[in-house]
Amino acid sequence: MQRGLISQILTSLFGQDTAAVNSSPYYLTNAAVATISFFWFLGGIYFITFSKEKIEDEMVQRTRLDSFQFAAITQILFIILGFISMAIIEEPDKEGMMLFFVGVVLMFWICFIARFNYILHIKIR
Repeated sequence: MQRGLISQILTSLFGQDTAAVNSSPYYLTNAAVATISFFWFLGGIYFITFSKEKIEDEMVQRTRLDSFQFAAITQILFIILGFISMAIIEEPDKEGMMLFFVGVVLMFWICFIARFNYILHIKIR
């Protein structure tokens, strides 16, 4: 998405000079595809996170709770370290802050999924 691949494909299909691509509806299409893809990915992560196991007993529920707590603590530490590094190194621009917060959200869910599956499927068996 950063390279404007969708815009390039639409330009090659429907034709338009490359100087006008960044201000054209093709650029908006690229942004719309990126936004829709991100939310579909986030929705998929939610489906994975909240799906039930084949055998849903107390151990699985406890592992799920422990994984949520671990992911929350990891996210808080990541936020604190991120803000400290921003204060020390350099204040990021608008895009850098947006990328940081998207990373915080994704890190929480991916950390939860990784720990939950590791504990439940690898460590116990």
